[in-house]
Amino acid sequence: MEMWTRAQGNLTQQQIDAPNQKANQMEIARSVLESTGRSQQYDLQDIENVTVYVGGELTKNADDVVISASFGSKNTVIAAYTADGDIYEYIGDIGNFYGVENIRFIPSNELGHDIVIVRERINQSLGSFEETDVLRGYIYEADGFRDVLNTPEKINASWNRIWNENLSQRDTQWNRVTEETESVWGTGEDTEVTLTRYQTYEQSDYIEEEVPEDDTFLTKDSRIVVDRFYWSEKWGRFILGEAIEKSTKAQVAVVENLAKSPYILAGFSDAADFGIIRKDGTFAYVEADDLEKIMV
Repeated sequence: MEMWTRAQGNLTQQQIDAPNQKANQMEIARSVLESTGRSQQYDLQDIENVTVYVGGELTKNADDVVISASFGSKNTVIAAYTADGDIYEYIGDIGNFYGVENIRFIPSNELGHDIVIVRERINQSLGSFEETDVLRGYIYEADGFRDVLNTPEKINASWNRIWNENLSQRDTQWNRVTEETESVWGTGEDTEVTLTRYQTYEQSDYIEEEVPEDDTFLTKDSRIVVDRFYWSEKWGRFILGEAIEKSTKAQVAVVENLAKSPYILAGFSDAADFGIIRKDGTFAYVEADDLEKIMV
């Protein structure tokens, strides 16, 4: 039975019940890699942790589970399994992530099963020192998992003026934008999430090569903005609203409002105003003048 389980990429109830035992952890990680076709991509010896999230009804089965297997920074794999007796069968690859803060199951009366909400943790130093948590939502369909939500939930980014401007070292100035978010899910007749974003812009005059201490930063501006994403059966995803694209006269879904970015407080302005999705599934950033009848 053990060889059959490994070959099929399935798991046992014993492994699900005790994921922190070293032997079970390795077998769960092995199953995740085999099931998702990543056996050649990661080394089992690099496994850092395995977390089993129990309780989601992804396929209308109360015994569905989601498993995250971390192989180090920027290398976390998430897969889903469903119970069939004392065996958990693989049902789908949710994806590859930088890191996972947590996973939640949000029930939806409209869909008739749960939505998987992954809070992804992204730390990077590309043009700035940035730490971001992103809410990513997924639903299970006959051919696997599909993403239906993508929005920042937390931002902490620092950069120095001399990186972007022609300044001498004595004119150095550190800048920081932060965003903390409160998320409230509505799971009644209408599935939705309201995000209240608390944003600040701070500056530090300390001349340092590295990001200075937090207590050297002074708040220069702040604001509170609110986004409400609601489930749209027509678009099959969470959206902020709808609009008409002038060039095609076709209806589009609005999924991002760039005017609510915390970087606006620091004086940055994007070339675009909204992120949209068209009926063919393509995503684009557009200016407000490219749209009409904007309902957000």
